[in-house]
Amino acid sequence: MRLPAVLLPPIVLLFLAAALSMATTPARHVVHERAQQTTELARELVLERIDAIERNGRCRQEFGKEMIDLDHVRMIVRRIRFYNAEGPEGDLRFSEVVGRPASPDSRLRDLSRGLSADAFVLGYPDNRGYIRTRNVVLSRGYFEQGDPSEGTWRLRSREEKQALLLHEALHIALDKDDDDLSQRELCPLRLLAFCPRTPAIVVAGSE
Repeated sequence: MRLPAVLLPPIVLLFLAAALSMATTPARHVVHERAQQTTELARELVLERIDAIERNGRCRQEFGKEMIDLDHVRMIVRRIRFYNAEGPEGDLRFSEVVGRPASPDSRLRDLSRGLSADAFVLGYPDNRGYIRTRNVVLSRGYFEQGDPSEGTWRLRSREEKQALLLHEALHIALDKDDDDLSQRELCPLRLLAFCPRTPAIVVAGSE
């Protein structure tokens, strides 16, 4: 049986459109609020790490040998936006974050799950080469470290997160890929071991 079409007055259509808009707008607003929270927390962590490196003369010199200006890196970090791919902001699409069309226009969550990286910089190719934006996506591996043999996960430490964030910030600040950073021993593991936050304590008679 086919039901007859029902024609709604224009005023009703306008009311329905407004109601739909009100229902969807707060949800998007929440997504961007969560992204701002993620950004603030990540910035705090990596800026704390940069400050610690700068206070340590040896560490500062090592970065200087690599021609890395910590003030420049700090400035870049303050302009980076960070997104938790496993949180509400994971629903944002590449085009919404980067501000340019993409095909396919994937959600951050899908991009994250398609890569093995714990964190990555959003970028795209154009006629000038590969463009790295100031947008960093944090995958599940940023928050938790998996153990394939045990099938378990553990929370990442504060220092591990700082090393990952600093590594991604260096990608943007130096405009270099993983191969270049690894050759310069600027991979996350090296950055984690570099310039320890707690100085080693030598016990008398232990040598």
